[in-house]
Amino acid sequence: MNRMSKKTLAVMASLLVVSSAIFAQAGRGKGRLSGKVVDEKGEPVITAQVKIEFEKNGLKDTTTVNNKGEYAFIGLGTGQCIVTASADGYLDSFHVKQVSQFDLHQILNLVLKEDKEKKIRLQDEAALLEIDKGNQLFSERKFDEALAIYQNFAANNPTIYQIYFNIGDVLREKGEFDKANEQYNIAMAKAKEKADIVMQAKALASLGEICLRQEKLKEAQELFTQSIALNPKDEILAYNVAEIFFGRNQVDKAIEYYNLATQIKPEWSEPYLKLGYAYLNKGEMDKAVEQLNEFLKRDPESPQAPVVKSLIESLTKKK
Repeated sequence: MNRMSKKTLAVMASLLVVSSAIFAQAGRGKGRLSGKVVDEKGEPVITAQVKIEFEKNGLKDTTTVNNKGEYAFIGLGTGQCIVTASADGYLDSFHVKQVSQFDLHQILNLVLKEDKEKKIRLQDEAALLEIDKGNQLFSERKFDEALAIYQNFAANNPTIYQIYFNIGDVLREKGEFDKANEQYNIAMAKAKEKADIVMQAKALASLGEICLRQEKLKEAQELFTQSIALNPKDEILAYNVAEIFFGRNQVDKAIEYYNLATQIKPEWSEPYLKLGYAYLNKGEMDKAVEQLNEFLKRDPESPQAPVVKSLIESLTKKK
C-alpha cells in the first residue's frame, strides 16, 4: 500500500467518524431554532408552550414563551423534528421542521387558532355550575339568593328561555303568583317562537299549578288538560301533574295522572310506587299492594325496594 493510499484511507476514515458523530448527535449540536407564537390577529400568545421532538433519537425539549410570545431552542443537532405550540383556549399547532446543527438563525413562527368549541364548552360548564348553585339554594329554600342567580343567568343568556321556569318557580314559592305567571308566560311565548312543544306543555302545567295554589280548581284542571293534550307522549309531564295533585292531597286526580304516566311508559317504575302510596292514602290496601308489586317487578334493585317489600309484608299480614 503506497503513501497516497494510506492518506486516502485516513481521510475516508475521518469522514466516517465525522459522519457517525453527526448522526449520533441528531437533535444535539450547536443549532438554534427560534420564533414567535401569535394568535390569528398577530398578537403574542404569552401563555403558550412550545415543544420540540426529534424523530430520529427522540430528543424532546419544552420551553415557555416570554412576554412577547418569543421562544428559542439552542444546542440543536441535525435532523427532522416536530414543533408543537399549545396554550389553553387554543388548538395545538404542529409543524414538521428540518433543522441543522450548523444553522444558528433558523426561524419558525407559529400561529394558534382559538378553540371555539372548547370555549363554548367551558361557557356551558360554567353556566351549568351556576344553575346548579341556584338549584341548590332553591332546594334549601333560600329563594332570594336563588332568584338573584337565575336572574343574572337570564340577563347573560337571553336565548336560554328555560331559565324563566326557574325564576317562575322561585316566585311561586315566595307566594308572588302574578310575577310567577309573568315568567311562565315569557317561557311560553319563547317556546312558541321555537316551536318547542315540550316547553309549551311545561309552561301550561306551571300555570296550572299556580291556579291550583290559588284554589282555582277549574282553571287548573283546564290548563293541565291542555298541557297533556299538547304533549300526550310525555310521561314526565303526566307524572309531574300527578305530583302536583298528590301534593295538594287531591288523591283521585293524582291517581288519574299517575296511571296516565304508566300508560305512556309502562316500564317506568316510579309512577307505580306513587300509585301504591296514593291507594294506601285512600285505604285501598289491595290496590296499594298490587301497584307496589308492579314497582318491584320493574325495579327490584331500587334503594327503596327493601322499604317497599317490608310495607307489602305489613299490608299483607293485615288482610
